[in-house]
Order: sequence, then structure tokens, then C-alpha cells
Amino acid sequence: MSLKLSESKEAIRCCYKISDTDVECLFKLVELNRPISAEELASIMKLSKTTVENSLKKLIEIGLIVRNKDGEEGKRIGRPKYLYAVIHNADTKIKQDLTSCASKILSATSS
Repeated sequence: MSLKLSESKEAIRCCYKISDTDVECLFKLVELNRPISAEELASIMKLSKTTVENSLKKLIEIGLIVRNKDGEEGKRIGRPKYLYAVIHNADTKIKQDLTSCASKILSATSS
């Protein structure tokens, strides 16, 4: 991702109205650059699975990550295992969203 995420943390948090934890989950997914389960992400980030799942749900809702069933599980009994990954064009989407958000802020303050 070409966007300098660490420099954009506050802008991303403000624009999408998400928590620091949500932003950290996004950054970790970008850093890992591979599909990952909520359990593994929680372990890496030293957070509870529920906390991570809540953040992942928000990131899916705003369209920055996707959730897919783990195809390697085969036929198993019980709940399916899901893997989460950043969308293909996340840097472009984030740049566009931040630009739009900034324009709204500027137009509101220039009135």
C-alpha cells in the first residue's frame, strides 16, 4: 500500500468514524498482506477475539476489508472458519475517501 498509513491514522479514524483499535486492525492486515483468521489476528495483536471481530465487522461495513470462507477446511461440522483480508484497491479507496472527507470539512468551515 503506497499510502503512508502511519501518517494517516488520525485522518482515517476521523473520516470513517472508527476507533483506534479498528485502525490498528486495518494496519495489521495491510502489514501482513495475506488472509488471516480473527483468532490469529487477535493473537498477534494481543487482543480478545471479540474485540478483533468487532473491528473486522466495522472494516467490512465501510468496505476496506473482505471476509471469505476458508476453502482449506473441507467439510467440517460446526461454524465455518473465515479469513479476512484488505480489499485489492484499499489505498485508492482510502485516498478517495479522505479527499472527499477533507472537502466536506473545508466546505463546512468556509460557510
